[in-house]
Amino acid sequence: MRSLCAAATALIVLAGAASAARATPTGLNNIPTAEVVDEGVLVLQGFSEFGRERAPGWFAGFKYGPAANWEMGLDDTVAGPGSAGGPTLQGKYRMPCHDAAALALGLANISDDRSRHGNVFSYAVVSGDLGPVNGHLGYSWQADNRAWFLGIDGAVSPELTLRADWTQAQDGDESVAGLGFIRSLSPRWLIEGWASLPTAEEAETSYIVKLDWVIPLPGRR
Repeated sequence: MRSLCAAATALIVLAGAASAARATPTGLNNIPTAEVVDEGVLVLQGFSEFGRERAPGWFAGFKYGPAANWEMGLDDTVAGPGSAGGPTLQGKYRMPCHDAAALALGLANISDDRSRHGNVFSYAVVSGDLGPVNGHLGYSWQADNRAWFLGIDGAVSPELTLRADWTQAQDGDESVAGLGFIRSLSPRWLIEGWASLPTAEEAETSYIVKLDWVIPLPGRR
């Protein structure tokens, strides 16, 4: 554990240097982070993905903290393209290193229909406090798409946080950048939105808007 935390701290320092030079599971726009839902908290989510040439897709899901530093979740398409694809599952374990950094290991995109959803997304990610922003750096071992990803987020007010991320795609041949925000509407409701900007030829910018309902379950806090 100590060696893992030492490596996590070193990666966060490198991420901070990279940010200064140029910036699902619980995460930013298109990448996971080392954060997890609090123990005993259920987050219900509804969201839509759309674009200029894309028929809107409508999705529902949840994420839940069954124990300290653990997170599990499920997403499914309820209408629009791919609505017959079935649910995808995810799970994550967070290992706090100290007050400023944490390391998480996770599995996402778990499905019995890989022809629609693709391969399982296994990953490791480090998140840390870099002062005015939080930094995130990770790597995925997804079959046929091994990829580095990174991101930053920072609060501009008590209610609004801006987020940016970048991830490799197509086994490193392409990439996708994400620019977005999360805003608190009330103590129990949040809204998220972002644009995904792919570099692949003929790939189009897509947009996602998501509504989160945070429910602390009785007897679990």
